[in-house]
Amino acid sequence: MLISMHGMGTQLLQRIAEGHADAVRACLEEYGDTVWSIASRYLGPVGDDVEDAVQEIFVEVWKSAHRYDSAKGSEAAFIATIAHRRLINRRRKFDRGRPVSSEVENLGTSKASTVAIAGLRDEAAQAARAFNQLDESERQVLQLAIHQGLSHESIAQATSIPLGTVKGRIRRGLSRLRELLSDSGHDHERGSLGGGSDAAHQSSMGKGGVA
Repeated sequence: MLISMHGMGTQLLQRIAEGHADAVRACLEEYGDTVWSIASRYLGPVGDDVEDAVQEIFVEVWKSAHRYDSAKGSEAAFIATIAHRRLINRRRKFDRGRPVSSEVENLGTSKASTVAIAGLRDEAAQAARAFNQLDESERQVLQLAIHQGLSHESIAQATSIPLGTVKGRIRRGLSRLRELLSDSGHDHERGSLGGGSDAAHQSSMGKGGVA
């Protein structure tokens, strides 16, 4: 399930802009779990609907595909920038009192895009590990929802599982994934801080967590 950042993703946005339906599915498979992981980190703590956020982000990607310029950056950076901007707007609806850092605000800049793409591989790896810890029944419905873009109703029809059961498994799966990713992020940060006292005499170290 770990995302490949090369190969299949090279021409996806161009093909989406040209109207190739298969490119839409390929884009979901290529970047779906990374976008979901980013969304869960932004929205999980406030209990927002990560699934809806991911769908919103990809709709924006489809609409903006024609604006992608490979000379200015990779497809992954382009998609990550859209994701962060959309998620900032959603987060502000729930948390208007807290300032958003200028680094996050300016993800459209070249430097910010570099920062965004640098975290994608780590996000994807963490999402894959967390996903594999779910129950098989939860993995099944989440894979159909996130990677294939199916609605709850379509999943129920495709699997012959009652609609209420599908919704319940998705809710439980998303909740569990939020917990796993949150724990992973905290462990990563603690690891960086734990070695910081010795390393501080030699160099300044940044946090290991992903925004």
